[in-house]
Amino acid sequence: MAIVYLGVGSNQQAERNITDGLRVLSAKLQLEKISPWYRSPAMGFDGPAFINLVVKVSTDLSLPQLGRVLKQLELDFGRAPDAVKFSSRTLDVDVLLYDDLVGQYEGHSLPRGDIRRCAFVLRPLLDIEPELSCPSSLQRFDSFWPALASQPLEQIVPPADFQVAYCKQQPA
Repeated sequence: MAIVYLGVGSNQQAERNITDGLRVLSAKLQLEKISPWYRSPAMGFDGPAFINLVVKVSTDLSLPQLGRVLKQLELDFGRAPDAVKFSSRTLDVDVLLYDDLVGQYEGHSLPRGDIRRCAFVLRPLLDIEPELSCPSSLQRFDSFWPALASQPLEQIVPPADFQVAYCKQQPA
């Protein structure tokens, strides 16, 4: 089984879309850990704030198969197939890490560069895997945090239906 870290975000009916999106994903992948939720301003465009989190999953799907599952999930949640990069999202799910793969794989750049550029990706990743190392540089991901710590980021409480469904699975 592959160990995969997914970045999950939304800025349109975010609480509902993230909760429902994780429910759909849990039928296809084994959810291992779910990070705290964070709110941050939209990047690259004027729009509502995003809610983001990171999910650790295990799967028997290959990276291309997983990519197709995630793309279909986004489409099912109303994402336009031709959506521009910096725009509002009903649901955005990105592969951050897939095992220790490094490089370009059928449209996936691994590890995903957002880990080193965006606090809303790195902080939740560190919350669930504080000692994880970057497979390309072998540096621990926490060494990247000082450069991102000043980016606006607010931890928020997930909605009650999410807490009932998922928080009991979280490690103490």
